[in-house]
Amino acid sequence: MTSVIILASAGIASMFAGIFRAKNLALPLVLMSCIAALALIMFRYNGGYESLMNNMLLFDTLSHGFSIIMILLAMGVLAISRYYYRENIDHLSDIYALFLFSLIGGILSVSYQNLVMLFIGIEALSIPLYILAGSNRRNLFSNEAGLKYFLMGSFATCFLLLGITFIYGTAYSFDMTQIAEYVQSQPEGLPPMFVIGCVLILGAFIFKISAVPFHFWAPDVYQGAPTVITAFMATVVKVAAFGALLRFLEQTLMTQSGIWQDMITIVAILTLIVGNVLALYQQNFKRMLAYSGIANAGYVLVAICATNALTSEYILYYLAAYGIASLIAFAIYTIVKEQTGVDSIDGLKGLFAHNKFLGITLAISMLSLSGIPPMAGFFGKYAVFSNAIDGGVIWPVIIAVLTSLVGVYYYLRVMAISFTAGEMPKVKLGTGYTVVLLVAAAILLLLGILPDLFTSLIA
Repeated sequence: MTSVIILASAGIASMFAGIFRAKNLALPLVLMSCIAALALIMFRYNGGYESLMNNMLLFDTLSHGFSIIMILLAMGVLAISRYYYRENIDHLSDIYALFLFSLIGGILSVSYQNLVMLFIGIEALSIPLYILAGSNRRNLFSNEAGLKYFLMGSFATCFLLLGITFIYGTAYSFDMTQIAEYVQSQPEGLPPMFVIGCVLILGAFIFKISAVPFHFWAPDVYQGAPTVITAFMATVVKVAAFGALLRFLEQTLMTQSGIWQDMITIVAILTLIVGNVLALYQQNFKRMLAYSGIANAGYVLVAICATNALTSEYILYYLAAYGIASLIAFAIYTIVKEQTGVDSIDGLKGLFAHNKFLGITLAISMLSLSGIPPMAGFFGKYAVFSNAIDGGVIWPVIIAVLTSLVGVYYYLRVMAISFTAGEMPKVKLGTGYTVVLLVAAAILLLLGILPDLFTSLIA
């Protein structure tokens, strides 16, 4: 909880920095707050607040692990946002504050022990993003993205609230522990209203992770929103949503797998097929990354289908590898688009010839996303597939392996085009971009060579 207080204080201070015309202090302030929050979480110092507010929040190993990944990814997005918003510096301190408030919502979403706190966390995560997605007021696509994300998110919130209502109406409690006890006390089957409530909540999570059938908003919102916002949604928000989903399943429905396992298996299979197949036909790099995010949600759902003692650890490793690789891809897209106007995959021709550092880091990103050893993405896919096989989930793994071969094609296609001769000019790299790309690429290589290092650091 101490880390949440630090981040909230830094967000408020960032807004005041804008008021008092000290905008240059905003970025160092928010980055230092993230570092402080990260250190407090890694050293398990929460000021004695491990469980607080009448057991509404619980800061345990699962929340610590997901919070660490979210903060690291958010720091990367913050570092590259200074250059991206260089022409909109008047509102930059407010943008930083919205990033931090959304990050706080993500931490609350993976630390809830009460369904009311789940709702608060999801809304705190989403509302700043509704604003940020439409923050480019001069761009019609950004306005459309903000409106579409807001409308679709509102429908998902309705599903979540209605599901919570149905669960409360049968279990007579919002507390996760008491709901779990209620589930265990119903060995002959749960009431239909409780089952409907669980399905509605799972539907809200499916929207947040942009899985089929609630995936259709992602390509349009990803393409229309400012790229740094898209990077935040594709990394931090996705990690938070999966952490919240995993906590809900582990703490309430573990003993009644029949309620959710078949549903998630079907969603996983459809997500894998739709995400990978449609990514093949994309010419816009940003839309391709959107469908890539949909497909990667399917891989994580395959692991969730067979929840066991190591599921959260494997999923966390996979999300870390996916998030870092996606952050590299979005950062490179931002640089190229801003300086050359190129937003298509074919427009990346000549990237390596004239920008070797960008070409190499993009290749590392694509190799990791495609699951080529020794990148972290390979061990992430191996972990989630082996977890599913150990749990007896065979057919989803077979489909995941086959669709991952499709993914190899469109990822390596991007890399091959970037290594092809072309007219791509030399682009300038800011310090923030250079540091983020260098650190992110090094982490992908390090986690691929020493995968156990990640587990030891999180543990």
